Amino acid sequence: MQTDAGDGAGKRNLRKQPEWEPPSHSNTHCLKLFNSLTRQKEVFIPENGNFVKWYSCGPTVYDASHMGHARSYISFDILRRVLMDYFGYNVLYCMNITDIDDKIITRARHNYLVDEYLKQSHSKEEIITDVSAALEEFSEKLSKTDDPDKKVMMERLLKQATLSVDKLKTTEMPGEAVIADVVNQAKDPVANWLDKKHGAGVTDNSIFSALPQYWEREYFEDMDALNVSPPDVLTRVSDYVPEIVKYVEEI
Repeated sequence: MQTDAGDGAGKRNLRKQPEWEPPSHSNTHCLKLFNSLTRQKEVFIPENGNFVKWYSCGPTVYDASHMGHARSYISFDILRRVLMDYFGYNVLYCMNITDIDDKIITRARHNYLVDEYLKQSHSKEEIITDVSAALEEFSEKLSKTDDPDKKVMMERLLKQATLSVDKLKTTEMPGEAVIADVVNQAKDPVANWLDKKHGAGVTDNSIFSALPQYWEREYFEDMDALNVSPPDVLTRVSDYVPEIVKYVEEI
């Protein structure tokens, strides 16, 4: 069989390369950002020369930071450094801490109620009765939960807490550590149970400020470990309550 080399060469010659133009050289970096108003990329032009003011929503500080926090604030830090170190903008970075929130109020009150409960002198029988009552309410809540992931988590908690109560029943003279372990194994159910009974009486503002102050410190330690630059300006919801009330009234 004979191969027609000329025919192959002809086919190669028919292939047309796309047009190409050399990139134009410019000493000016042009930043474009997506404009949600016009729904297209626009050239970024600061109002005041090279000065850029950036406001970023910070964490709601009622618990430990997690991977979601790490991803968000590392991403913000990368963008901030690109604006400053590559594009040369003078960025004033302001971040807000949400230190007043329903979750914060509830978590602070729950922690206080459980701590106060453990400080009191309860007999073994009282602990078993109280924790069992809390777990019964929790079990009813579990039966109405549809979220599969949440259901698995709640089932695991109920199983561990029930085992700790059963262990307490067979312990002759449990010490304070054993009592505390039983209550802490069922902390969320016990906290909710105590909240229904005594929550309305918790009114000391220091209880609700201590929790966010603690987790704010923990948050910044975590960010420092991740080499995330601290904000230039730090604000807190608690610092601007009158302004927030006025704003809400106007809208």
